[in-house]
Amino acid sequence: MLPVPKEGVHNPVKIDPELCIRCNLCDWICPGDIIYKEENNKETMPVVAYPDECWYCGLCESICPTDAIEIIFPERMLRNQTDVVTLLGKVI
Repeated sequence: MLPVPKEGVHNPVKIDPELCIRCNLCDWICPGDIIYKEENNKETMPVVAYPDECWYCGLCESICPTDAIEIIFPERMLRNQTDVVTLLGKVI
């Protein structure tokens, strides 16, 4: 049984059901194991089972043969105003 993602958690992996050919490649390549796809079943779509654990690496997007996957970065990652010293703790 798949876990149900927590409500309000940003889902970083957008899968277009019209373009997805249900090939299993996204499930296979995901290093964080957040995408689940029932093997040998062309009827089921891949599921982002653990969206809050996504590494935003883009491997699923890059391996998709039909460009059905898009990585969606949250606004706080795109518009980060934190300075480098605060992020790293110190400058070497």
